[in-house]
Amino acid sequence: MPNQMKRQMKRFSTYLASLFCLVAGLASSLPASAQTPPTVEQFTLANGMTLIVKPDRRAPTAVHMLWLRVGSMDEVDGASGVAHVLEHLMFKGTPTIPAGEFSRRVAALGGRENAFTAKDYTGYYQQIPANRLEDVMMLEADRFAHNQWPDEEFKKEIEVVKEERRLRTEDSPRALMNEALNAAVFVASPYRRPIVGWMSDLQAMTPPTHVNFSCAGMCPPMRQWWWLVMWT
Repeated sequence: MPNQMKRQMKRFSTYLASLFCLVAGLASSLPASAQTPPTVEQFTLANGMTLIVKPDRRAPTAVHMLWLRVGSMDEVDGASGVAHVLEHLMFKGTPTIPAGEFSRRVAALGGRENAFTAKDYTGYYQQIPANRLEDVMMLEADRFAHNQWPDEEFKKEIEVVKEERRLRTEDSPRALMNEALNAAVFVASPYRRPIVGWMSDLQAMTPPTHVNFSCAGMCPPMRQWWWLVMWT
């Protein structure tokens, strides 16, 4: 081995050793509370809903999440994508909060929010200053108890979902291949259906489709709900 290479390897080894000592020293200097994993607490509310609280003191923020054990696998043939469509419609307001106001209020609190649909679950979350946790909990409670879906809002939002499918699936050869592969592998399983839905189903979807699914699927017994709060 040339001398120059030996010197470079020696310098690199010295650097790694110094870095290891630095990290070890920083870790040992942290308070015990920072080194000990936080205690996660789990409760079952009177209505059967599961509440999970995980302290996280790295920043003065709180993460509020609501999970439902319902996703695209709970759909029926001919209505693929309805779980994802309903997730979109959950932002369309209540009798006291107009469409779009939910997101505006969370932003005004200094937070951010979003939602997601998977095959087995759907989730909604907000990240806000810790002292505004109660505000988003009240917003979320109102949304799930009193959400309304005017037909005009549905007609606009279904076009948004169609465009999402075009962007993420139909314009991507890899995504199209994965979609076809899932359909071929899971022949007799609800997992064969894409989360965003087949375009033919989206084009045929009407307001009663998502209303019926929301009543039968997206409002399951409370034992199928998970309420997660990570706070400081």
